[in-house]
Amino acid sequence: MEKPPSYGDSNDDRALPPATLYVAGRFVHSNDPHAPPLYELSHSVGFLSDNDRVVRLERLDHTVRQHHGAPQVSARTRHVYDLTHPTLATSPTFAYHAEATSRRSLCSFGIESFRARTLSSARWYRVHRAARGPDHQLVGREGLFTAVPARDAAVAFEWYDARGGLLARETDNDELLSLLVSAEMGPRERDALVAAWILRVWWEMARDGGLGKRWDDDAQQSGS
Repeated sequence: MEKPPSYGDSNDDRALPPATLYVAGRFVHSNDPHAPPLYELSHSVGFLSDNDRVVRLERLDHTVRQHHGAPQVSARTRHVYDLTHPTLATSPTFAYHAEATSRRSLCSFGIESFRARTLSSARWYRVHRAARGPDHQLVGREGLFTAVPARDAAVAFEWYDARGGLLARETDNDELLSLLVSAEMGPRERDALVAAWILRVWWEMARDGGLGKRWDDDAQQSGS
């Protein structure tokens, strides 16, 4: 009998293969129907608004062990980021940013929106590594990711690293919000990419007044 897969371990230096991730309520899943969720958020993504201030993002590390001859999945929760949308009264450097909450988190970072072309209405997003300055405000440093509107109608955004390498394609078919991660990366890098993805979606939803409470197939059950 084939052993069930191990869904995670404590080694943050391991390489994670390409995967398709999707949002369902407060959870981010892989496309493996038998695998438990990979991440948990404190808020249902489809209900995020401009009034929300902090969303907790946790990685769910799963390990399969044998217990009395039967496989048993255990989970360890790791709080990796606080996704933050401060009020304008605090004069934040970034309207949306991610605060690293673990020494194993890649870094804190902020996201900004801009138009790359004067006559285009399409918005690009740039993610910067950030650190606290003398006034305790987050100060942007070198680039981390860029989300570029895709030419392919089936793809909403393409995500690139600081060197211009393609990392993932983001899709939204009104029923399922997905991130097709095409690059191999470590857990810390994927944590940061997932956090940046959720920040971008939150910003868009807040700007457009909500997107119809989509991607929440478990929202009624959870009550979130």
